[in-house]
Amino acid sequence: MLVSLSLSVSAQGYYWGSGGKKKHIQNLTVNAGLGLRMYSGDIQQRGSLFNPVKLAYGAGARYQFNPRLGVTLDGAGRGYKGKAEQGAGFPDAIEEANGKLWEANMTIQFSILKWEDFTQRQFTDRDPVTKGNVYVGVGGGAALFNGSYSSLRYATATALDSLGNDSSYTYPVSASGSGSGFGFYVPFVFGVRYRFDPMWSLETQMQYHMYFSDNLEGLQRGRNDGMTLFTVKLGYTFGQNKKKANIGKTPNQKRKGK
Repeated sequence: MLVSLSLSVSAQGYYWGSGGKKKHIQNLTVNAGLGLRMYSGDIQQRGSLFNPVKLAYGAGARYQFNPRLGVTLDGAGRGYKGKAEQGAGFPDAIEEANGKLWEANMTIQFSILKWEDFTQRQFTDRDPVTKGNVYVGVGGGAALFNGSYSSLRYATATALDSLGNDSSYTYPVSASGSGSGFGFYVPFVFGVRYRFDPMWSLETQMQYHMYFSDNLEGLQRGRNDGMTLFTVKLGYTFGQNKKKANIGKTPNQKRKGK
């Protein structure tokens, strides 16, 4: 798995009975955080659930058309790593991949729980809005990558000995490679947001990037590579009217909200 810094921007232009002119900036949200990045692909050992994880971060922009539908531009960067071992009896027989990857993607996101506009509805217990938001998304993206691969394996062969009998022996087989360039992928996204007040929210997000390329680690074996990201982000929404959000609150509620 891996860890990321992401920047998302969202803007909404919908109303709950308000006759004013809409302001596209009123739901612009920026958020940032850290997460984990986990590579999967040719290097992954069969039967293995996880490859080594590395730190990751990112930045992006989100435009929310309405409480259900939004478009997000995201970028992420940092290293990735893969590892496979031959097994017992061969402690030095290891395949390993290392690389750096800079990704950018656009996703269409659908909110299962609505992303509410708090400038139009009060953020109070007396007129409650849905503070939580759950969403899924899919889209397209591209990445600039630079990876390398090294391997030491042991093979077994049979030969005739001096007496004419079959004799088995093992011998080391080493290999290495590298790859760089652009790779294209499809991102699948699942996320949860929680809004503490009209301006601040916390978000956790899981992404899986299914690549069309097969050489992120410099190795091609006919199996497309993949990348999994898990991120935690703190967000700030622009244009939110805090005075309007405080309408109906008791003095004690207002003090707690400071």
